[in-house]
Amino acid sequence: MKYSTVILAELLQPKGYIRGPFGSALKRSEMLSIGVPVYEQQHAIYNNRVFRFFISEKKFEGMKRFQVKEDDLIISCSGTVGKVSIIGRDDPKGIISQALLLLRVDKEKVLPQYLKYYFDSAEGYNAIVSRSSGSVQVNIAKREVIENIPIFIPNIETQQKVISILTVIDKKIEKNNAINDNLAA
Repeated sequence: MKYSTVILAELLQPKGYIRGPFGSALKRSEMLSIGVPVYEQQHAIYNNRVFRFFISEKKFEGMKRFQVKEDDLIISCSGTVGKVSIIGRDDPKGIISQALLLLRVDKEKVLPQYLKYYFDSAEGYNAIVSRSSGSVQVNIAKREVIENIPIFIPNIETQQKVISILTVIDKKIEKNNAINDNLAA
């Protein structure tokens, strides 16, 4: 098994680091009750896809730079910093809000699920949070800081093995949580 340590920036596609739009680009007054979904922090924190806000198709066309695509990682950037979710095949098209960071990886170097597991680990989570700033409202660090996070990366075959093992464990945890929820009811 060959491992290497690389910085996050080397694992991303060109323009694969996208911070959500500034508040003035996406105003609350432009939000609708139906339309194209706006991914918020809750989607990264809780890995759910229940949407509160939407934009028009016209607004979406003007904000395509912030569009999510399958296998993108979305990361919470303010308050609860560093929680990660992956955009799945069945997730609706949409854009990220100003409170999210989107990472689009180069799949020849790292598998999205492997990188998510890294950021879910104590080491990966601490790599983000320890670089963040703010005493009352914690905010994710600047791009230059986040892109320079060192990551220990094995080859793709080993990444696939790690993902397979951790996925089995995740499914067992989900099953146990469902059993516990039924016991509590």
